[in-house]
Amino acid sequence: MSAHVLTTPASRRRLLVTLLVVVLFRLGQHLPLPGVDTAALAATDRPDGQLYGLLDLLTGGGLANLSVLALGVVPVLAAHWLTAFAGVLSPRLRSLAEAGRAGEARVALYARYVAVLLGAGLGYLVVRSTIDGRPPLAATDANVLPGTGTLAQVTLVACLAAGTAVVLWLSAIITRHGIGEGLTLLLLVQVAAVLPGQVVEVARAHGGWALFVAPVVLLLTLALATALVLTVRRSERRIPIQYAKRMIGRRAYGGTTSYVPIRGGRGRFGTVLVASLVLLLPAPPMPWLVVAYAVLVFFGAYVRGILDLNVVEVTDKLKREGAFVPGIRPGRPTAEYLGYIHPRITLVGALATTVAALLPVGALALPGLHAEGAAFGVTALIVLFLLADSGSPALRTPRP
Repeated sequence: MSAHVLTTPASRRRLLVTLLVVVLFRLGQHLPLPGVDTAALAATDRPDGQLYGLLDLLTGGGLANLSVLALGVVPVLAAHWLTAFAGVLSPRLRSLAEAGRAGEARVALYARYVAVLLGAGLGYLVVRSTIDGRPPLAATDANVLPGTGTLAQVTLVACLAAGTAVVLWLSAIITRHGIGEGLTLLLLVQVAAVLPGQVVEVARAHGGWALFVAPVVLLLTLALATALVLTVRRSERRIPIQYAKRMIGRRAYGGTTSYVPIRGGRGRFGTVLVASLVLLLPAPPMPWLVVAYAVLVFFGAYVRGILDLNVVEVTDKLKREGAFVPGIRPGRPTAEYLGYIHPRITLVGALATTVAALLPVGALALPGLHAEGAAFGVTALIVLFLLADSGSPALRTPRP
């Protein structure tokens, strides 16, 4: 594969474009906002809380640097979740998502608009907290923004919103002209830039065996959980259907067979991330919080899986197209049959998702590492469930 990339001109061009975009992205996360006193910002102390470490991870260090791309891919991911949730509640968005490539492109366009608006809203919160004397991800007060007028605040918020638009643009370049899915790759770049330093700091703090065991346990657990989640995401129960034969003139149409896929589960990244924040409240996490975390993950995965398939709509569509399940009468009996199978498949998928979500937390709850196990578990889940959810239409950049 590597030899093919190096010898094919088109592949070399895609690899070069990807590397160039990644370099520009990381430069943007180190380029300070206008008016920021970088010397005063560098003199501030970093907090030690796990939640702060998670925020640093999600923004690739850009939030701590008060850079132009300080928010990283966070607004884009949040827009993806909101758009996906709105698609469950809005029949119009759901019909667009099911209308093929043109519908997916329209949903992705809505997600981009929402991302820029979220970038402006989050940017306002960052600017207000910095002006009040407490920069994000800083443990001490510091005057890092000498100019605090209304025009200065509007300028900074506009820069952060524009930074979100730049992230959308860079991810689209990678998707269309580079290698891989742009937004997923940029998130992995952020994680790769911050996570090794966090692992080394924790290992050094504990010393001895933890310096070698913690990274190995993290990688093995992440690999096992990734395999489980991807298996569940791609699994499906195929309900066979057959189209009735029809005579039009002298030709017979129909009579072909197909199937209705009932998927076992999907990577519920948003639900798992929100549930994971419960584990970051205390250190170490209490046993009852781990139970609450598992219940939240299971409930979120099961409810979302139930909402993914409307058996009444599927039954009506089959009836309009002259299709039926062999041995089952069309109409209400077909809906009852699908309604019997779908919850059971969803239940298995939700249980598997819960097991995958518990694996990183359980494996890293080792003696001497239990206080940081939750933080590493959340880190692993962020990478894991985003990769599993990266095929969603709202997250994809439509190719031309």
